[in-house]
Amino acid sequence: MRVFREGIFLFIAVILWTGNSHGQDRGQTRSMVISRNGIVAAESPLAAQAGVRILEQGGNAVDAAIASNAMMGVVEPMMNGIGGDLFAIVYDAKANKLYGLNASGWAPKGLTIEYLEKQGIRSMPQQGVNSITVPGVVDG
Repeated sequence: MRVFREGIFLFIAVILWTGNSHGQDRGQTRSMVISRNGIVAAESPLAAQAGVRILEQGGNAVDAAIASNAMMGVVEPMMNGIGGDLFAIVYDAKANKLYGLNASGWAPKGLTIEYLEKQGIRSMPQQGVNSITVPGVVDG
């Protein structure tokens, strides 16, 4: 965490050094909340703040991401939340390991090749009910 805190200090020092006295331009960036324990960026400032609160209580980056996503499900349910898929790259500094997670949705149990062939479908449709997957974010 020490390196991360020094990184935050460096980030703030660069902003001050460049003379940028204006607020962050929100036109092309995500809302960002900075604390002594880390930085969380999310589409909504409330979601970023939820993630930072987790960091302040001793949680790690994964905990903060889960809290931020849960809040996004509340403030922008049409864009995020438990009804989607999850893709993550997580670096464990203690173990010096990088993990990739693909929690994309699975096909429904009854959607088999045989079922599609009986419907006259020879390749996976790009739209319609047969292209729907079961959300994967909760399992991920």
